[in-house]
Amino acid sequence: MKNQIFEKSGSYVVGVLCVAIFFSCSKNITPTDTASKQGATEQVAAQTDSLYAQPVRPGRNLSIDTLKHPLDTRLTQVWKQDVYYNQKVHDKVHRFYALSDYHTKWLGEYAPNPFYQKFTALMADASGYGLVPEDYTITDLAAKLEELYSRKPLDTATLIDLDIQISEKLFLFTTHLAEGKVRNPGNTTAVWLREFKPEDNTTDVFTLAKILEPEQLITAVNSLQPVYEQYAKLQQALKQYQTLEKAEPKEFPVSVAASKIKPDERNQVIPLIRKKLLLTDLKAYTLPIDSVTGQTDSLRYDAALVSAVKWFQERHGLEPDGIIGEKTVRFLNQSFRDKANIIAMNMERFRWLPQDAYGDNYITVNIPEYELRMFENGKEAFDMRVIVGAPNKPTPVFNDVVNHIIFSPTWTVPTSIIKEEIIPRLQKDSLYYTEKNYAFYKNEETIDPSAEAWKDGSVNPYKYRIVQQPGPDNSLGLVKFGMPNKMNIYLHDTPNHRLFKKSYRALSHGCVRLDEPARFAEYLLRDQRGWTKETVQKAMHAGTPATIHLRKKYPVHIEYRTAWVDENGLINFREDIYGHDKRQLQQLYPAQKPSAVAGI
Repeated sequence: MKNQIFEKSGSYVVGVLCVAIFFSCSKNITPTDTASKQGATEQVAAQTDSLYAQPVRPGRNLSIDTLKHPLDTRLTQVWKQDVYYNQKVHDKVHRFYALSDYHTKWLGEYAPNPFYQKFTALMADASGYGLVPEDYTITDLAAKLEELYSRKPLDTATLIDLDIQISEKLFLFTTHLAEGKVRNPGNTTAVWLREFKPEDNTTDVFTLAKILEPEQLITAVNSLQPVYEQYAKLQQALKQYQTLEKAEPKEFPVSVAASKIKPDERNQVIPLIRKKLLLTDLKAYTLPIDSVTGQTDSLRYDAALVSAVKWFQERHGLEPDGIIGEKTVRFLNQSFRDKANIIAMNMERFRWLPQDAYGDNYITVNIPEYELRMFENGKEAFDMRVIVGAPNKPTPVFNDVVNHIIFSPTWTVPTSIIKEEIIPRLQKDSLYYTEKNYAFYKNEETIDPSAEAWKDGSVNPYKYRIVQQPGPDNSLGLVKFGMPNKMNIYLHDTPNHRLFKKSYRALSHGCVRLDEPARFAEYLLRDQRGWTKETVQKAMHAGTPATIHLRKKYPVHIEYRTAWVDENGLINFREDIYGHDKRQLQQLYPAQKPSAVAGI
């Protein structure tokens, strides 16, 4: 199957339908031409061309009289009434001109200078960075400049004001590029603890003030992006999907009348699915022949297309069974524009991180992927499947550290579970927990749950404390990995390992369940004397809680990444199980109408 899809060794062409696309490691990725823009991008290019139709020497840059143009108290609304960004951009612009000895940067006394040309090209290509060109345009700028330079004598006040506006838009762009545009990634039910960059982060000011040649502007701006390798790979994938958008079949989305389409069946939507997958997961091949008529049978779900669908399912975290069901169709119906937006959203999340967020030794849990990875010296040591919080009990996105292990743990039941699950169960059967290895306390005194009046409508769950004792049926399993956060979120074993076979694993109350907890414990304790595979197993089955403090503490990054490029250079997507993509995309691209399938 793999030799037919996204092969790193080459690309395939099928008439006008097939676009050569593959994602390789960053050093092998070939940037895609994204010169063709729409809306503001084309307008900027046209305006720039008209300004330079007859080249004029720009002349000297003008001195800025800060008494007439007080940069430190300038109060223009650079960014939609956002106090944070407006203040930050104004401070940066003030420093920028101070470092430039208070001279105009973009506009000379006779014409815009070559720095202005590079600025307009950069803003026109903002979509290539996952941002919106319209956010950084100045209304009728080209017309204003033409009028400005046609007047005699030169209106220096207007020229200086326009030069400052250009700088404001550039530093709005670089601030978004370096720190992110989305300010509030979470909501009331889903905790997302975003890390904010230092308030005095002015790297972009000093970087741009140092450039001497116009050609250095784009290089300088690119240096402000996140340094993570995955970010660079996503940026190349973004350009690929922006190109694919132009080639997408216009007939999509598809619908499946039957519940599923199985291999070798015939269906009216098969040609459309084949047409779309020829752009991504399917190489050129000869269409199947009807065994009776001898004619091409484009409606048959043939083996080559089955193989492509399996690979498509693999890249989207679905069971790669080749059966075209509801979830496969939902992912197929995501347009290439939807996919490009999701890639851009995942790039945005890297901008929220400090440049040294990970270090060499750390643990990641990618919630939509249901996967934990252990990194040692910057390289992946192993990975394992996990179960994360259900959509109504989402696992928070945050950073922490594993600092201790509890073997044979007890489990103190959260009050929310007492209220929502245990009391309703006891109301139906007061004897349910009699043989379940639980200890019940009311006002901190031991009680017999079968003797309580649970059917009393005034029962108060906050008066009770319920503790499940160690054992194979304990909800935490045989081992818990503690982290010192106030949300009481941690990693742990589970008594039900059958659930790890499911492709959809958003099933917990918020904590992260591990498929191979013994392996994880052995790894964390490998440098501590007395701990071996055998002693770990013994402690897990001892039946008595034992807390072991780790000498080597590991940072844990619980993340939400719905798009990434894997080690084989293939772009992967995952379901937006908590709706973070949908909510955050409305902030990243507020002018775009949300897609009906973008919230998959």
